[in-house]
Amino acid sequence: MIDPSSRVPLYFQLTEGIRRRILREEYKEGDLLPTERELGERYGLSSTTIRRALGDLVNEGLLERKAGKGTFVRTPKVKRDLMKVLGFTQNMKEMGLVPTTRVMKKVVVSANDIVQESLGLGPRAKVLRLERVRFGNDLAMMLETRYVRLDLFPGIMEQDLTGSLWKIFESVYGLKPCRHAQALRIAYADERTAALLGIAMGVGVFLVRGVTYLRDGTPIECEESVYRSDKYEFSFEATVV
Repeated sequence: MIDPSSRVPLYFQLTEGIRRRILREEYKEGDLLPTERELGERYGLSSTTIRRALGDLVNEGLLERKAGKGTFVRTPKVKRDLMKVLGFTQNMKEMGLVPTTRVMKKVVVSANDIVQESLGLGPRAKVLRLERVRFGNDLAMMLETRYVRLDLFPGIMEQDLTGSLWKIFESVYGLKPCRHAQALRIAYADERTAALLGIAMGVGVFLVRGVTYLRDGTPIECEESVYRSDKYEFSFEATVV
């Protein structure tokens, strides 16, 4: 974790090392961190350096000092504003996390009743069913299932689907998403979802259903995404009427 020959300040190396371990859940919520003396002995650092590194993480909200007890890990939740049209990739970057994606399935299917109604399609319409696990700093954050109109995006299965779909819509097909209507409810992780997200089966999760529209109101895709409730905090602003 620490390279004394590096030009990067020692306190900053320690700060980044501990931050990575927290975000990857090597240090979990509520864990007691080693004492300043133990950290100093482990990494060969002065108490001043240790104190500065821990102080920075306390200020960031990743650690919490409790008088007479020690320094404990606090895992911040990803904040998602339901009032913003914000893709997963940008959301992760805003939170200081590195986004990655694993495509689990991509297949052309007949639109079911819900997808037909959401996208204004006929009973024989075909759509791309795309299932992906989205990661932040290598930690599974959400499982999303997207249904994309093939009449508007022919050949999209040949694109790199590990990044932002909205960027593909705009850069490849010239169709820019403008509005995203969403509905949020609480659900419970089934066996497969739990395994993919690394959580216990039956644990509460956020289920978000949404439809993406162009500026003229044309629906272009819909989603059903499962978010880890221990990693996300959803918010919105309401107006008094």
